[in-house]
Amino acid sequence: MVIKTTKAQKQNNRKEADNLYRVLFSNSKIPMLLIDPVDGAIVDANQSACDYYGYPHQQLTSLNINAINQLSDIEIKAEMHKAATQKRDHFFFIHKLADGSLRDVEVHSGQLEIDDKQLLYSIIHDITERRAAEKELKELNRNFITLLNNTSDFVYFKDRNSRFQFCSQTLADITGHSHWQDMVGKHDLEVFPPDTAKIYYEEEQPIFREGVALLNRVDPYYDEQGEKGWVSTSKWPVFDENGVDVVGLFGISRDVTAQHKAQEELKIAASVFQNISEGVMITDSKGTIIEVNQAFCQLSGYSRDEIIRRTPNFLKSGHHDASFFQSLWQSINDNRYWQGDIWNRRKDGSIFACRTCISVLTDEEGKVDCYIGLHSDITAQLQHFKEIEHLAYYDALTELPNRVLFADRLNQTLAVADRDKTSVAVCFLDLDSFKPVNDNYGHRAGDLLLIEAANRLKDCIRAGDTAARMGGDEFALTLTQLTSEVDLQHALDRILTSIAQPFTLPIGETICVSASIGVCLYPQYRNHKSQLLRYADQAMYEAKAKGRNQYFIHGTTATAD
Repeated sequence: MVIKTTKAQKQNNRKEADNLYRVLFSNSKIPMLLIDPVDGAIVDANQSACDYYGYPHQQLTSLNINAINQLSDIEIKAEMHKAATQKRDHFFFIHKLADGSLRDVEVHSGQLEIDDKQLLYSIIHDITERRAAEKELKELNRNFITLLNNTSDFVYFKDRNSRFQFCSQTLADITGHSHWQDMVGKHDLEVFPPDTAKIYYEEEQPIFREGVALLNRVDPYYDEQGEKGWVSTSKWPVFDENGVDVVGLFGISRDVTAQHKAQEELKIAASVFQNISEGVMITDSKGTIIEVNQAFCQLSGYSRDEIIRRTPNFLKSGHHDASFFQSLWQSINDNRYWQGDIWNRRKDGSIFACRTCISVLTDEEGKVDCYIGLHSDITAQLQHFKEIEHLAYYDALTELPNRVLFADRLNQTLAVADRDKTSVAVCFLDLDSFKPVNDNYGHRAGDLLLIEAANRLKDCIRAGDTAARMGGDEFALTLTQLTSEVDLQHALDRILTSIAQPFTLPIGETICVSASIGVCLYPQYRNHKSQLLRYADQAMYEAKAKGRNQYFIHGTTATAD
């Protein structure tokens, strides 16, 4: 029996279907739009769409979908073609809300006939957060892959069955794999030689059983050429989400072959260094002596037990100032090496000179492990040279330049002054009341006073100036870099004040002397270079005649040339 449906019934059924659609459309919590496929006009929108886009219903339904979809026509066609190729029933667009913000959306569209008119209904899902998470995950994955492809360390993760899940390309290279992904799923026994595979497997078992990390273990390995090397390995257990069961391990191995070989070479050197003729001293990173050879003991006069656990400072002779050692350590820190001559003191108090080479040995992290010093005795050579130089150019008591060296330096100073068009003050200084010191306290006290006076003079002059002992209690000076008459006055006052400070003798007695200074200025007497010191000497006597403890400049009175 065939039941015929009348036209009225069909219309009624359609009306009921439309009403049902309207109820579902209006009450849906998901944004929905009805769009005219011909011109893109938004025909209708449910309340969820109005809330989502931020428009009142009347305003939203007055818009064209192109005002919301921010892709160009070309981009839209490309996305639709891509969806068809991928056989998906949704599209990815970028929609603009009323507040101007852009959101990533996933749009499901289908055809719908309402009131005899074909429309597109679109269901909109906001996927902005999902897209951001996917982007972040993609970037993280890209960074991780970059690490695996470029790190020089051997980085890897193994599952609980000791099979690789990922590893760095360097590990793939030494095991003969063109890409690290070819290592995935393989066991140590499948990629390493049997001897090293056994080591790796056995050292990992406590990690899986007990969840205990293995740190800084030095293991052997073979490189691409089959040469044996060494790696420093650390491996950590990876627990399940409950933090109970070990589901894998993460490992990093760093090539320390060079450091390992260096340590082996040091052991070899330690076994033979006792037989070389040069003295060898080894200190730790803090400068504490940890080893010396027999040659060094003979050189210094100390036994090994007297040297070990001390610092090299006990050898200081006082011959070098702080700047010398500052320069030495600067070279060691910058270049890991220093070579030069050092005067040291033996156990018996005698001074000896060493041609010294200091090298730095570092550990696998580049930190200082120890310092190695090689010492050759050159005392005889340097002493011979120093004696000749001292006799020729220096005063034996004060160690100031003597008359010969002062004359040479004066000529050099005047040449520089001519070139730079600057002034020079040539000074002649004599200690006032020096003879009573010798008469009352002895010549040893007088010598000590002269030494102290010389030191004070050196402290008062600038770098590039010269202080010399001319004999007895007479000294000569050159003062350069003078910018004004006031500058000269300050320099001379500084010298007079320094000399006038009390001197304390070893016996505890305090004595006071002063100085008289004669000055001759250059280039005022450019045509009398050979007479500058004589003029200064004459001016010095004028200073004494005027009452001592003062200076007098040649040419300011009747003594002028």
